[in-house]
Amino acid sequence: MGLELYGQIEPLLGFDEQKERLYDIFLEKLRLLGVQSFLDVGCGSGVFMQRAKKLGLECEGIDLSQQMVERTRSKGLRAYYQDVCAVQKKYEAITAVFDVINYMDQEELKRFFGCVKEAVQSGGYFLCDINTLYGFEEIAPGAMILDKDHLFIAIEAEYNEGRLVTDITAFFRQNSCFVKKKDTITQYYHEIEFLKTLGLNLVDIDFVSLYGDEVDKALLTFQKE
Repeated sequence: MGLELYGQIEPLLGFDEQKERLYDIFLEKLRLLGVQSFLDVGCGSGVFMQRAKKLGLECEGIDLSQQMVERTRSKGLRAYYQDVCAVQKKYEAITAVFDVINYMDQEELKRFFGCVKEAVQSGGYFLCDINTLYGFEEIAPGAMILDKDHLFIAIEAEYNEGRLVTDITAFFRQNSCFVKKKDTITQYYHEIEFLKTLGLNLVDIDFVSLYGDEVDKALLTFQKE
């Protein structure tokens, strides 16, 4: 999925304001649910966990990018290079923040939800966000170029028939020359009705507008019986 390359360029992409707003929404939801500890799946660089810890919450993170795990650990947080299906503990809540769900197709989501269900306590919660159709069709597509002395990045995203395909090409300066890296990320649009069939009870939906007035995300709260 281009995880390592994306991990290298992610701090330069300029989505910090939107991420911070989404973090606030997740943290408020955790507060309202009375959650005191959780596992963050796809923890990225650990910024969300860092915010949660400042509020007194206990948290651990896992990610499929070793580079992201190292960034999280550098903040003094507990993070592991691990798939959710390898988790052995039971958690009060599990979170998947900022597009994690959209990186998986339907078959991958069936497996993922099954493993989340195993890792969350009875009565516990799973919180995730998904992109709306508007978010995929109107917000996500387009091109971006970042040109700096030490690197050049070109990103092009196109949405078609339920898939957002993002091509990333990056040139990194190493001494007197540039090294080229290239990868492709695919994200999938999912209907809420499909997610309701995956073994956890959907108990709440919060519609979110991060990039304008239209709803581009939905925060879904599931609960395990």
